[in-house]
Amino acid sequence: MPILIVEDNATNAMILKHLAKKVTDDEIVVEGDAGRALTLCHNTFFSMLIVDQILPGMTGLEVVRKIRMMERYDGVPIVMVTADQEPKLQDAAHEAGVTAFLTKPVEAVAFRNLLISHLGLRSSAPAAAG
Repeated sequence: MPILIVEDNATNAMILKHLAKKVTDDEIVVEGDAGRALTLCHNTFFSMLIVDQILPGMTGLEVVRKIRMMERYDGVPIVMVTADQEPKLQDAAHEAGVTAFLTKPVEAVAFRNLLISHLGLRSSAPAAAG
């Protein structure tokens, strides 16, 4: 099943996609617009969502709240990625339904391990070493 990355910064999106590709062969869809990302979630079922907090039009928290209103996403892991390290944001993110929280710059090994854990994948030597 595909993974959705909601990130408006093309460089950050490319990095996240590259890191995800090291641990999964699943299709990775990148969308920079929060509204279009929600439409995608209505039309396609994603096995995981990676959402930036600062997006044009609405915050990542708003995106997560709207996704959690869709019953089919009840058990789907949602990872929030942001440069904001404010503890209140992390608390609000978890209350909104965020499964895991990573701060930018994203540490490659931690990100890959998070994907492996939440997608139920086994770590392979090449993925862990890269």
